[in-house]
Amino acid sequence: MTLSDLASIGSLVSGVAVLVSLLYLSLQVRQTERNQRALMNQGVVNRSCDNIRWLSDPHMSQLASRVDAGETKFSAQELFQLRMRVRASLISAQDTYVQHKAGLADQITFDNNLTIIRGVLAQPVYRAIWKSARTSFAPDWMAYLDQVIEATPIAKPMDAVALFNADLAEVIR
Repeated sequence: MTLSDLASIGSLVSGVAVLVSLLYLSLQVRQTERNQRALMNQGVVNRSCDNIRWLSDPHMSQLASRVDAGETKFSAQELFQLRMRVRASLISAQDTYVQHKAGLADQITFDNNLTIIRGVLAQPVYRAIWKSARTSFAPDWMAYLDQVIEATPIAKPMDAVALFNADLAEVIR
């Protein structure tokens, strides 16, 4: 074997090593991207659970029940609490919307969040709050929510206890 042959073999081995390194790097980049998406989705879930915990507090759950039942008379303090409820929900949803547009939140996380926002914005009280709060959000998000509202029918008053009893009776049969 000549020195030229050894150099050619060395060049071939070097090329194969570079190819193997690039394949390994590609796998690592894909795994890092998956981990990043998982963390972003977990952040959305954690934020949603925090909101649920807050909405389960007696003062907030009582107000939400009244809204669901179709009430429209609220004190100034109650309206402030309802405005904060809407704001917290919409800020959380806006973050998920932005993450989804950037490819960081998956479709199921986005769809779940959108379903919750549709439920909130189906309520006349929350829509009225949105009318005065909408200009404090980014124009892109504001336009998107306006489209969601247009496509979402207004919710009818709901008797949560009667609905639960009907569902329970059906399950027990």
